[in-house]
Amino acid sequence: EMQTRTKRRAIRLVGLLLLAALFLSCTPAGVGVWRWLGTVSGFGDWPQEPELMEVHIMDVGKADAILIRCGSRSALLDAGHGVSAESVIDYLYRHDVRKLDYLIMSHPDRDHIGGMPQILRELPVSFFVQGRISDNLLPDSLEYKDLQAALKETEVPQIILRPGESVSIGVAQLTALGPLKEYKNTNDSSLVLRLSCLDFTALFCGDMEKGAEQDLLTSQQDIHADLLKVGHHGSKTSSMLEFLCEVAPKYAAISVGPDRNELPREEVLARLEQLGAELYQTDTDGSIVFLYDGKDVVIKTDK
Repeated sequence: EMQTRTKRRAIRLVGLLLLAALFLSCTPAGVGVWRWLGTVSGFGDWPQEPELMEVHIMDVGKADAILIRCGSRSALLDAGHGVSAESVIDYLYRHDVRKLDYLIMSHPDRDHIGGMPQILRELPVSFFVQGRISDNLLPDSLEYKDLQAALKETEVPQIILRPGESVSIGVAQLTALGPLKEYKNTNDSSLVLRLSCLDFTALFCGDMEKGAEQDLLTSQQDIHADLLKVGHHGSKTSSMLEFLCEVAPKYAAISVGPDRNELPREEVLARLEQLGAELYQTDTDGSIVFLYDGKDVVIKTDK
């Protein structure tokens, strides 16, 4: 009988210890204890899942729609033409994006904002982000009017991001580098963003042209980037050699489709090739995805 009582007490004690261990493992302090026990016991470091950062250059023709995701956080930079809204939303759902932390407008041209009203009405959006732009440059287009109506309907908070200011997407940072002043056209007024995640960087130029590129160079900001989203769909009015040399990209992506201007222009492609950049185009590669696991970059394309 004494042995039976002792056995029962031992079983209860083990059960209590297991319950305590289970409870402890659910607290930050408990995680630290388990990590320490794993280290001192010789079982190695506490395993951690890497933060996976993704940049998706969507195939939306001669337009822009870029998904940036880091961990559970996501941002959509531009949203293509209005006719692209359904395909952009389908793309987000196929990649398990059910809400957006940020919907970002580079500038209010039709091929960048057309899909935004429908996205605002169909997906939860935490913040709408834009750069500063002169009132006299705001368009009178149906797309822009619909965007303003959708913002009013959904009451999404708005952020005006100025140079030097940033927003966080998980462990990644999106920092505004421009526009540096009030320009006379919407292209140069594009919100220029530099993405940094550990040692990976990317530069998004909207439709910025040579004048704004020169201002960025003069500002002496750090514009170096591993990935360059080539400005203005590879137009000859952008991507001057001096600017590209300062960016020095390993990878260059151009969002482009059939167009009377025959984009991307051969001289722009030649400059990028001269710098040794690995070049991708949505018209030939389809949607382009850059995956970064904290160490290596893997590129996947639709075609």
